[in-house]
Amino acid sequence: RKSKMYISKLSLYGFKSFLKKSEIHFGNGITSIVGPNGCGKTNIVDAIRWVIGEQKSSILRTDRITDVIFNGTSTRRQLNLAEVSLIIHNVSGRIPIEYSDVMVTRRIYRNGESEYFINKNLCRLKDITDLFIDTGMGANAYSIIELKMIENILSENPEERKRLFEEAAGVNKYRVQRKAAIRKLDATRDDLVRLNDIIVEVESKVKNLRRQLRRYEKYQEVTQKLVNAEVVLASRRVLNLQNNLEPIASDIKEKKYRLKKIVSELEKKENSWQSRQKLFEEKEKLFQEKNMELDKLKFERNKFQTEDLVLKEQYRNISQTISRLEKEINSLGENISYSEDRKVGLQNEHNDIESKLAEKQVEFKEISSKHQKIKSLFKNIDEEIQSLQDERYSFFRKQAEYSARYDSLRENISQREKELESIKEQIEKQTSAEKSITQTITDIREKIKISKEELRKYKEEGKKEKERNLNLINEERNLTDTLRGVESEKDKLFNQIQFYSGIIQSKEGFSPGLQYVLDNLQDFPGIKGALSDLISVDSKYYLSVESVIKDISRLLVADNRSSAITALNKLESLGKGKISIIPLDVIIQIDKTKDVFNDEIQPLGRYIKCDRSLENLKEFLFQDIYTCEDSKFNDLINDQKLNKIGIVSNKGKFKDSNGFFTGGSEFSESNVLIGRSEKLVELKKKYKNVSNQQNKLKSELDKIRGAIKIFNSAQKEIENNANLIEERIRFQVDNLRENEQKLIQCESIQKALNENKIALRVALENFNEKLQKEIPEESILGNKISKFDTDIEEKREKSEKIKDYLNEISQKLQNERIELINLENRFRNIIDNQGAIKRSIDNLNRKRDYSIQERDKDELLKSDIARKMELNKLEIEKVNNKVIIAEGELDKLKSSYQNIRSEIQLINEDLFNLRHEKEQLSEKLKTLELESSKYSSLENEIRSVLLEKYNRTILDDLSNELPSEEEAQRIVNRYKKKLEMIGMVNMAVKDEYEEEASRLSFLVEQRDDLVESEKGLKEVIVQIDNIAREQFLEVFEKIRHNFQSTFEVFFGGGEADVKLLGDSDPLESQIEVWACPSGKKMRSLKMLSAGEKALTAIALLFGIYQVKPSPFCILDEVDAPLDDENTRRFINVIKTFAQKTQFIIITHNKLTMSIADVLYGVTMAEKGVSQIVSVKLE
Repeated sequence: RKSKMYISKLSLYGFKSFLKKSEIHFGNGITSIVGPNGCGKTNIVDAIRWVIGEQKSSILRTDRITDVIFNGTSTRRQLNLAEVSLIIHNVSGRIPIEYSDVMVTRRIYRNGESEYFINKNLCRLKDITDLFIDTGMGANAYSIIELKMIENILSENPEERKRLFEEAAGVNKYRVQRKAAIRKLDATRDDLVRLNDIIVEVESKVKNLRRQLRRYEKYQEVTQKLVNAEVVLASRRVLNLQNNLEPIASDIKEKKYRLKKIVSELEKKENSWQSRQKLFEEKEKLFQEKNMELDKLKFERNKFQTEDLVLKEQYRNISQTISRLEKEINSLGENISYSEDRKVGLQNEHNDIESKLAEKQVEFKEISSKHQKIKSLFKNIDEEIQSLQDERYSFFRKQAEYSARYDSLRENISQREKELESIKEQIEKQTSAEKSITQTITDIREKIKISKEELRKYKEEGKKEKERNLNLINEERNLTDTLRGVESEKDKLFNQIQFYSGIIQSKEGFSPGLQYVLDNLQDFPGIKGALSDLISVDSKYYLSVESVIKDISRLLVADNRSSAITALNKLESLGKGKISIIPLDVIIQIDKTKDVFNDEIQPLGRYIKCDRSLENLKEFLFQDIYTCEDSKFNDLINDQKLNKIGIVSNKGKFKDSNGFFTGGSEFSESNVLIGRSEKLVELKKKYKNVSNQQNKLKSELDKIRGAIKIFNSAQKEIENNANLIEERIRFQVDNLRENEQKLIQCESIQKALNENKIALRVALENFNEKLQKEIPEESILGNKISKFDTDIEEKREKSEKIKDYLNEISQKLQNERIELINLENRFRNIIDNQGAIKRSIDNLNRKRDYSIQERDKDELLKSDIARKMELNKLEIEKVNNKVIIAEGELDKLKSSYQNIRSEIQLINEDLFNLRHEKEQLSEKLKTLELESSKYSSLENEIRSVLLEKYNRTILDDLSNELPSEEEAQRIVNRYKKKLEMIGMVNMAVKDEYEEEASRLSFLVEQRDDLVESEKGLKEVIVQIDNIAREQFLEVFEKIRHNFQSTFEVFFGGGEADVKLLGDSDPLESQIEVWACPSGKKMRSLKMLSAGEKALTAIALLFGIYQVKPSPFCILDEVDAPLDDENTRRFINVIKTFAQKTQFIIITHNKLTMSIADVLYGVTMAEKGVSQIVSVKLE
């Protein structure tokens, strides 16, 4: 017994109602836990469940996992974490770890974070669950037996008993696996249905693409032939170009030879010309030299003659200029007068033309608009005539085509109708069977649709209920968090109220004498109270005021001097210490001084409030005292302008008007005397508001929790209804699939017939459609053509009339446009003339003034020129004699020079003729080369087009055996026509066909995989069922044997058994329990007494427990229904089992308590907080 594994210690802190750290030491025998209802006994069981890995909040009796943390009471704050430690004695080594004692710890914080420890080493939850595998101590083990398990066994609902057996057998996981496999099977079948639909669609598409592919291949074949024909055509054209190029090349060669001979003759003539030209240039140079000498003399003579002429001309010009200027001056005066008169006339004409122009523009605009409308009308009539002519030609052409096609279509229709009638007779034989099956399928689908609609409504309703419930849960969570915050704030305010009430009541901080006076104020008439209680100060300036009034802790205020003296004498006689008293009747009213103008300081009195009777005292105490921010104090005390005032910082630094300094200290609520009473009143007000808020939140929270319970119940009912409908839908779907299979078989018989029928019907419809279009309408078309002729003639007559009128309007518009242009030109001319007249008058005035000045200057110049003329005449006579001598010498050289120039001229004529012939030959040669280049370019163009268009080249063998260009062109045109007859071709059809064929192959493979998957899933479901049945039956037999032996121990004999009833499948059958205590003949549980029922149920639970034994067993009030006799039987069994198993029993029964080795009591001395009391029994 000493070497077995057992729980040795449980430690709790902050878990549910266990606020303080509590420890329970367990022996390896029987430990009993007792206490009144609601004191927290079951919380110990929850703590053991939680620490060994339980995660379900419902099993832990909470809404959320964080609710296991102590939530506080009316006097206790909530905690932010909960911690449970469990020490297990492991001498037997059953736990696979090398320690004799194993401590498992679990900790959770308010934010939901969890921590796990094994022997104080951080680990994972998985590590803890793995540690307890195969030890019988896991969260799912039957080591904890509760009273509700007994109720489940005794329940009229057999499902509850069945659930206990299934949990013990561990078949629930197989049920989950089976449901998952069925869901996969349903999904696989749905996928098969959808995949088959897709395959049918893709097969149809592949067939269509195959037809298109054949058309594409035909198109490619004709295209290749067209390319070959284009190559032959291009080769013939190149051959023709080469034949045309041969004579041109021969002519070019001949012209180049003639050109070479002319170039040789040119060279000879040019050499002869150069020799004669050289001699000519020598003679010319000598002639030029003599001529230059003569020219110099002549130039000198001409210079003097020119100068004489210039002087004469100047003299004459000046005389004329003077005369002209006189006339011009007179003429300019007359012109100025005329221009002024002309200016007035033009202004009158300007006004007249401007009014006429405005009228003419209006007339032109009206005629232009009318012209545009008639022109548009004429254009529309002309377009209508053209349209009618086009339609007439179209009908005329159709008239000839109709008759030819009509007979051919009638013959085709007759043949197809006979074939279609034969097909219809065969199809009718299959129709009746198909209608019957289709109707059945329609009915089943309608039922499924109705069921799905019902299911959808239930699910939507469930979803809405769930959303409402979640909203309520979130609202409850938010309200709970808010309530905790409010409760925390309330506790804080309560502590502050207690604090301030204490210091006010104890008068902490006041001097002993002042405390005595305040405690016995009735014995001191005329004393108003302590100054600190009579004034109210902004909390920011508490230290400022206390620094200014240094003895505020011993300062009283009296109505008058006599009251103050009486109080002082009384305190002196009693020996109660010293105080200071300010009598109000000696305070002189002080005139308020002017404020100091500085943005950084403010009068301290502004932040102090008091009774009106104390205003003079306030002014007396705080006159010329200013306050500032602590950071500004050091700068302000150095300001010379502020020397005569007191400055105190909000932190208590003080400089009085005399320059003395006092230091302050940091703010502390415990030693500040001013504002205590006000602070207490403010805190009590806040406390009351927070209390009201707390009550309101609790009321709202209770309402929400009640609503959540209602919603949970409604949601469960909705889920049950939805499950029933889902089962009904599954049955209907199975029936639907069976009938659909029958329909598929029927359709497969008709498939071939339907395909032929559809093909014939499509062909017949096409022929009939064409026939309707091709019905002879020769007479109708003739009438239409006649009508078109009549309409065209009418339109033409109307068009001629409109055209005549349009011409008339156009002529009128043209006349109006000319008149308007003339008026506009006249108007512009008048404006231009007016500007010109103005400029002319200004110019004439300037000219007249200038002319008068020039006349005066010319009179002076005239006399100077006459003197120069006389001197120049003498120089001309001397130079003239020298010129006569030089001219005689020059005539002799001129004769020789002329002869040589004649010879050069003859040579130049020969050179000109040769050069002209050369140019003519060059031009002809250039023309021939251009023509040759043209043929070469055409050949290159043909080659490049062929290469670019078809990536082909000209044939290597170019001979006259090639077909002519006309024949080759006809072949090309024939192939092009064939391509037109083929029509538009999908050029990507080959890739599309390969892609769709590949897709079809892939889909077929997928379908085969799904069929195999469906088969595999069915096998898995069968395998799961077999394993679950075997496991259930094996455990059931063990429980049955254990129950029978345990029952005999409990009742000292008798018979008991459990049986499977109903369905042959043990997983679907019900479990019936019957028992017959020794000496009785009853079998049904209904016939047993309440105690016997409970003891039977306990025996069955022990039987289940023995299937999965655990080192410990916790019994939570399972003996509650037992009387004394049955309790004795119960405790006898416990004693027997205690040899191998540790028992922890929660009980109210004294007999059960009596067998305990250790007895613990759980009490709740303080409401909401559990405590442990232990008594060790020897």
